Amino acid sequence: MVGKKLDVVSSSLKDKFSLFFYLIIISLLVSSCERSFKNFDKNLLEKKKELEEFSEKSNIRKEQILKSQNENN
Repeated sequence: MVGKKLDVVSSSLKDKFSLFFYLIIISLLVSSCERSFKNFDKNLLEKKKELEEFSEKSNIRKEQILKSQNENN
């Protein structure tokens, strides 16, 4: 009888340890994914800024070319 109770307690502790272990693994995975998305967002914003700057320079250059073509005509 005591042996059965010890087996039940031991089994319960194993289940709790397994659950705790899986929760730690899942939280590490979620944390890793969250950091990855933050880095992705940061890189995306940097690329957007670079694209806006390029577009602005391109428009300025386009105006200069059009102006020079009009002066030549």
